[in-house]
Amino acid sequence: MSAVSPTTQPSVPASAEPPPIERRYLLLTFIPYYLDDAGDVWLDQLWHRDFVQHLRYLPKLTLAAPRLRAEDGPDDLVRVELPAGAELELWPLPHVQTTLSAAAQLPLTAARLWRAIGEHDILHSGVAGWPIPIGWVGNAVAMLRKRPFVLMVESAPWRPSTGDEGVKDHVRAAITEALARFFVRRADVVFFTQPSYARTLAREGQPGAHVTPATWIDEADILTREVAEARWAAKGDRVRLLFAGRLVAAKGVDLLLGAIRDLHDRGVRVDVDIIGDGPRRARCEAVAEQVPGLRVLDPVPYGAPFFELLEGYHGVLVPSLGDEQPRIVFDAYARAVPVIASDTDGLRPHVEEGETGWLFARGDRAALADVLERASEGASTLRRMGLRALAEAPGFTHRGMHLSRWRILHGRFGRR
Repeated sequence: MSAVSPTTQPSVPASAEPPPIERRYLLLTFIPYYLDDAGDVWLDQLWHRDFVQHLRYLPKLTLAAPRLRAEDGPDDLVRVELPAGAELELWPLPHVQTTLSAAAQLPLTAARLWRAIGEHDILHSGVAGWPIPIGWVGNAVAMLRKRPFVLMVESAPWRPSTGDEGVKDHVRAAITEALARFFVRRADVVFFTQPSYARTLAREGQPGAHVTPATWIDEADILTREVAEARWAAKGDRVRLLFAGRLVAAKGVDLLLGAIRDLHDRGVRVDVDIIGDGPRRARCEAVAEQVPGLRVLDPVPYGAPFFELLEGYHGVLVPSLGDEQPRIVFDAYARAVPVIASDTDGLRPHVEEGETGWLFARGDRAALADVLERASEGASTLRRMGLRALAEAPGFTHRGMHLSRWRILHGRFGRR
């Protein structure tokens, strides 16, 4: 028996939308919202892109999250505009940045969530977060107050992935894994972004467990076949590859740099651009000074600037060590760009070997070097795989993802 009830997210017309869910829905997150002097709500660009989709089908939505001043926020804040008929309430929570501050604020956080959850019909929460998953508190309160709760399991950042974790990290991981499994198995609905999370956290055959891959592409982001072919014709045969993401060990940055160095030592040049910020950026820049073909570029905003950049490459590199399901796979497919990825549980289901990209053994530096060398000599193969990947993109739109979740929530909560 399957451990989950997997769902897909085909691109569908708006007429297929079920009615909105007229229940008081409390969305709990550690991501802050920002308030200006006029009382307007602002969110950072990426969170805003996703949050506003919820307002399509949750017209009685309350956001429970840390509140900060808009003037203290990042430069990419976007104001929340409510669609007709939608209501948005705010439930401010303490803003904590360390384990100590989270512990100190725990009584206040618990008290506020006790009241908030008691005043709502449904809690939407999670099992991850830093410094302490706020869902631990919210989920426990929902169970005590006998409120149904929905969990979103997008990633499992607590799981060791780099091999550099210490005893403290492993202890924390064991506790977090146990609590994640505990709450998942008691939730009314759980959305997993990949099947392995469901297999390891949910009960076998658990009702309400669904796999809905995470994606942020819109229909407008997907190239037509004709435009894609023209873009490929303009690229030429000199292969350029792109790594775009947080420059941290778990994303496979050190692995990638090592593979590029190995090829350089063998006299093989590969052209790779690295785009992103993070603690490994200085190391990337140092290697780029020594290895021709490697460049480190500044990030560009997600959206049109990023997609325009993306379509200029022959392939996207995703050498992740962790098991999350990176959204960049579908970003690449939307621009007819194949993916070269590690064979993690989060990537393997979405990269068809030899058809939409190539897979290599997770953490295997030699295997990554081999596939980089193969890519550098295979512009025509990359083109074929990129055009094949383009055909997959319409089935994985951001709107389609939310429509899948909307249907599931409506089936469970749409009728009183």
